[in-house]
Amino acid sequence: MFKIGDISFDSPIALAPMEDVSNIPFRQICKERGADIVYTEFTNCEALSRNVQQSIDKIQITEEERPVAIQLYGSNGDSLEKAATITELYAPDFIDINCGCWVKKVAGRGDGAGLLRDLGKFEMVVQSVMKGTRLPVTVKTRLGWDDESIVIEDVARMLVDNGVQALTVHCRTRKQGYTGDADWSWLPKIKSVAPDLPLIANGDIVTPEVVKAILDMGCDGAMIGRGAISNPWIFEQTKHFLATGEHLPKPTAGDRIDLCLRHLADDVAYKDCEERRAVTSFRKFYTHYLNGLRDSKRVRVSLMAFEEVAPIRVILLGYKEELSAESESTLV
Repeated sequence: MFKIGDISFDSPIALAPMEDVSNIPFRQICKERGADIVYTEFTNCEALSRNVQQSIDKIQITEEERPVAIQLYGSNGDSLEKAATITELYAPDFIDINCGCWVKKVAGRGDGAGLLRDLGKFEMVVQSVMKGTRLPVTVKTRLGWDDESIVIEDVARMLVDNGVQALTVHCRTRKQGYTGDADWSWLPKIKSVAPDLPLIANGDIVTPEVVKAILDMGCDGAMIGRGAISNPWIFEQTKHFLATGEHLPKPTAGDRIDLCLRHLADDVAYKDCEERRAVTSFRKFYTHYLNGLRDSKRVRVSLMAFEEVAPIRVILLGYKEELSAESESTLV
């Protein structure tokens, strides 16, 4: 059991912040399926401090999502402080600082995981955000820049010294990106140097068994990212497994198609743009929802030809009926 601000958590299972994925519709889907904490997409402090509308849009939250964190990134002290002050106006439960994004356009300019190469700058980032807000502040980062510069233990000590209330660690280096395996052997080491700092593990957490293993290693919680895109049910599945040692039945083909349609409709309604653009940006989810279903490639190819919800709905409902009929025929 630990607290972030006034909110108590007992081995929480969190939805990771993911660019172009974890907007309000997807966060609500995961919240309904058991996510204990959800995070917004990361938001650039420079843009937010200038009130750029796209950044303002990213930090919108709803009451149904709580507890919810707004994630910020940047490395300019003044912008970080101002962005934190602006963020507080939107009343998240806490602010999370992204110090782990590995992509070149972020880390290459010293933001995100780029901070792992300069711990003095890393500390300045933390202090600037905390100066700009009265909200609790947490941090998400990686082990280090590469295998030769693992600095996570020093980072953990520094965060404790500055009053950060929780640390999430993606157990890869910046150099790895998403390649190779997450190295969970660092988790007990982090906990040993900062025993009172709540530690949430991230990276390759895709099954209930992995979550249990993470918690058994002494972590205070787990954060699921890519594993939730293809399986938003993973939160309730994990909670059931932790409580009973048994697995819930897998979602049916109909469940997956229905949720895809709901997600599409919510996403189009949420995005303040023409339907064509919203539908096009949603295409990345088709593979995740339909993966493993019979003849799904044919259906995905058909879906890619349309930019309006109506014909997509017809295709998916027809596919659902087709799969249902096949399932019934095998029972006869």
